[in-house]
Amino acid sequence: MKAVLALSLLTSAVSGSVVFSLSTELNGQGIRKSWVVDRWKCHNLAEDGIDNQASWAFVDAGLANGCDLYDDADCKGRSLFVKKNNSNILGPGPVNLTDYNFDNIASSFSCV
Repeated sequence: MKAVLALSLLTSAVSGSVVFSLSTELNGQGIRKSWVVDRWKCHNLAEDGIDNQASWAFVDAGLANGCDLYDDADCKGRSLFVKKNNSNILGPGPVNLTDYNFDNIASSFSCV
């Protein structure tokens, strides 16, 4: 029984979810969307009505190291990696996409 429980916990930890947020204006202002997504799965922003509108990104919580934003649907084309937040003291925090020439470009994302 213990082996089955341990295997179950390991399986759920490996596929773990990530909390990822985008907004249409700098500093998290404007229309803000957040998702709880599984790692390595592509999410198209057209489904949420903010395709080519993101100006800010934040990887808030979860097992991922960060998320890739892509300029085309289906996680294709030019990409920008947004590192996971490990607190404002220890690591990256929210990202204004204007700082990386990726403002109003993202059409999809995937977290890794």
